[in-house]
Amino acid sequence: MRRGFVLPLLTLAHFCVDGVCGAALAAYAFSEPYLEPIVYYFGLYNLIALGGQWCAGWFFDKRPRTILPALFVAAGFLFVGLVSSLPVWLWVCCIGVGNCVFHAAAGSLVLRNFDGFSAPGIFVSGGALGLGLGLGGFCPARIFFVVYVAAAFFAYRSGREIPGMDFCEQEQIVGGASPAALWGCGAALLLCVVLRSFGGGGGAGAPALLFPCVFTLGKAAGGVLCDRIGYRRTILAIFLLGFFALQGEGLPFAILLVFAFNLTMPLTLRLLHRCAPARPGLAFGLAAGCLLPGAFCPGAVFVPAAAMIVLQFLCLYFAGRVLCLDEKEAA
Repeated sequence: MRRGFVLPLLTLAHFCVDGVCGAALAAYAFSEPYLEPIVYYFGLYNLIALGGQWCAGWFFDKRPRTILPALFVAAGFLFVGLVSSLPVWLWVCCIGVGNCVFHAAAGSLVLRNFDGFSAPGIFVSGGALGLGLGLGGFCPARIFFVVYVAAAFFAYRSGREIPGMDFCEQEQIVGGASPAALWGCGAALLLCVVLRSFGGGGGAGAPALLFPCVFTLGKAAGGVLCDRIGYRRTILAIFLLGFFALQGEGLPFAILLVFAFNLTMPLTLRLLHRCAPARPGLAFGLAAGCLLPGAFCPGAVFVPAAAMIVLQFLCLYFAGRVLCLDEKEAA
């Protein structure tokens, strides 16, 4: 199989992994009569699946030969998590670990082996739709699992058939930025992700799959747009679209606002990787971990949408300046 199949296969696998986890959690929530256990176990899952990715990513950066086999390690944990006779805490931990291992391995592979902003955007877009289908109860977890195993198998074959697929030479830091500037750039980008964790949600009363589809389109479109028109024009377009969405009320404007927030996802992922070219797994894991504040405390911090749009633009602009992203390089 050719290299061109790897990204679609990993995106399909991402779709299925999040679908497995979403469907398993939804099935549990539908059968649990009390709210407190649901909140507790959903929190435990998020803590493992999102919070553990920085550690798993760091491991894959140190042991790149384990990246492709880890796709099957994730399948093993997901399979154990689907055994209905296990205690709730154990299967929740298993699907959380499976999710964590897959995201860190596949995310590292995508950042490591594909240039530009489109690839990470396309890869992360699959998970949003799979999670929406799973949580909405549209597809059983076992069907997602079977498709994932097939996608992982062909992705593994494709990766093994391409010499150096998981060991390609890392891109150099653009512009020779100082370590202090790179630390500041990384902090600004992670702040962007934290803001998105609070501002990337849906709206009440909308059709079940509407906002997962918006997430999917936003994440994919952000990377493609950046590669087509350049980094600076893209962040300006996101800024203007966000403020346009604030000029009205109702579902259409909520869709535009959520779409604008999700456009930033591939930008932050790629730029975090450029801050540390030899650490793609850690970069992906840190970005995932910064989604935890919104998952655990969705209403704890109130930041006006206009302020979030401005802060997001300033963080992205600062990161672009540090990494010397101009129109020619990003386009």
